[in-house]
Amino acid sequence: MSSFSDALGALKNVLLLQDNMSQVRQDIADLTDDVDDLNDYVVSIDKRVVRIETMIEMSQNAPSQKRLEE
Repeated sequence: MSSFSDALGALKNVLLLQDNMSQVRQDIADLTDDVDDLNDYVVSIDKRVVRIETMIEMSQNAPSQKRLEE
């Protein structure tokens, strides 16, 4: 009976490992989605920063215009 008990214990461990692996796969898929979302967000921020830098450079390179006196 000890062999049968050991076999059942091993089978139980295999089933638990399969369940754990399923959860790990789901966690990895969720993390992959999160990383993709973060990447999209970073790209959008980068584009905004480039626009702001361009505006600053254009304003620094533009000749200063004097205001008309009232």
